[in-house]
Amino acid sequence: MSVARGLPQGRRGPRVSVRARFARPGALARAANLGGRQILGRRTSGGVPRAVAAAILLPLGGLAIVAVYLAGAPAADRPFLLAAVAVAVIAGLSATTIGVFGGILVPGLLLLGVDPRVAAPLSLVLQLIVIPVGATSHYRLGNVQRGITVPLVIGGAIGAMAGAMFASSVPGEVIARLVALVIVVVGFIVLVSLRNGYASGVVPHEEVHPAQIGGIGLTAGFASGISGAGWGPIGVKLLILSRIEPRHAIGSSLVGRIFMALSAVVGYALTAWATAGVTFQLGLLVPLLAGSVAAMVPGAYVVSRLGRGRASAAVALLSIGLALPTLIWG
Repeated sequence: MSVARGLPQGRRGPRVSVRARFARPGALARAANLGGRQILGRRTSGGVPRAVAAAILLPLGGLAIVAVYLAGAPAADRPFLLAAVAVAVIAGLSATTIGVFGGILVPGLLLLGVDPRVAAPLSLVLQLIVIPVGATSHYRLGNVQRGITVPLVIGGAIGAMAGAMFASSVPGEVIARLVALVIVVVGFIVLVSLRNGYASGVVPHEEVHPAQIGGIGLTAGFASGISGAGWGPIGVKLLILSRIEPRHAIGSSLVGRIFMALSAVVGYALTAWATAGVTFQLGLLVPLLAGSVAAMVPGAYVVSRLGRGRASAAVALLSIGLALPTLIWG
């Protein structure tokens, strides 16, 4: 399967074929959510704590898949693939520290010369694999509210579809700068949010206005459909500013993200089929997913050492730094 057809002319990517199986997303999500003494006390049938087993096996499994994939790739393509895996590893660390994935993955891939109309849907597909289990956890905790989720899903799905079709119809050079601009804006939103502490505390009187929430979903979905990033920082921030309790905003937005990402992926696929333009290639999906998986459990330990505030600031600054060269020079 060729990835080169999804890259701009003159910056041809590798020709790769899928030779490895994916790690199961259910195991990934369970490991990514492990933490604390209570979980460490749970043991597998062999007497080994589940958290310890996951912390060892998932990174090793992810790295093993990457190694097998690289061994089957042409030698000339391996430097590119190693760089892409490195970006995925950083994105995986970011996902388990502050929940930002596409904000690192997409600008990193753009720097490697990947067409933004390929990078964005790849990010969205990976979110479809990982996000559902996190959303299930929030549902069990009672953080998903139907009155918030339904209009958010409707608005997000419409916005994401529109964003994907818009991105597919715009020249690659223009959309690359637009994607970089979205990433930079999202990075600054995260920094401002940290300074204001917007996601802490409880809203005394939660106000749910379906039309307003649908508009928030439409805005965040359009930005995510274009860039493959921004749903969380934009959507959650706007929901909390609309007097939605933070835990309800985060939980409901995770469910909304699933439908948003699915709608955007369908939009990219339909426009690629209709226009015979950029082909939606899945050749990079295996190494990107494996690299992300390898880093997600260690990411939980990184945030425990650095603290969520410092980790969030570092990730936001990194995403801005990765996107600025594309924004300035294209």
